[in-house]
Amino acid sequence: MKKYAAFSLIEVLVALTILAVGLIAASRAAVLASFDQSALRDRTLARWVAHNALAEIRLQPTMAGAGKTAREFEQAGIRFLASTEVSSTPSPLFNKVDVRVARADNPRYELAQAVGFSSRL
Repeated sequence: MKKYAAFSLIEVLVALTILAVGLIAASRAAVLASFDQSALRDRTLARWVAHNALAEIRLQPTMAGAGKTAREFEQAGIRFLASTEVSSTPSPLFNKVDVRVARADNPRYELAQAVGFSSRL
C-alpha cells in the first residue's frame, strides 16, 4: 500500500491566511506610496511657483513696495495661490520678499515658501 503525502485542511487555511495578510499589507503600501507621490508632486510644483513669483518681483525695474498681495498661478494644470509679503529692512536699498504658496482649493495648507530681496540696484 502506497502512502501519499498531502497537506491537511488546517495547513492550507494557515497558508491562505498568511498570504491574505501579506497581500493586504502590500496593497496598503501601494496606496500610501501613491499618496506620498502626489503630495511630493504638489510640493515640487508649489516650490516652482514660489521661485517664479520671487523671480518676477526681482525682475521689476523698481524696488517692490512694502505690502501684501495674493495671486493665482497655474502649474502643470493645478491652480496655486501665491501670497507675497514685502517688508522693509534696515537698509533703504533692499526690501525683504516672502512668498508662500498653497493650492488654490486649500489655501490654508502651505506647500512651499521662498524668501528673497528686492533692491534698487
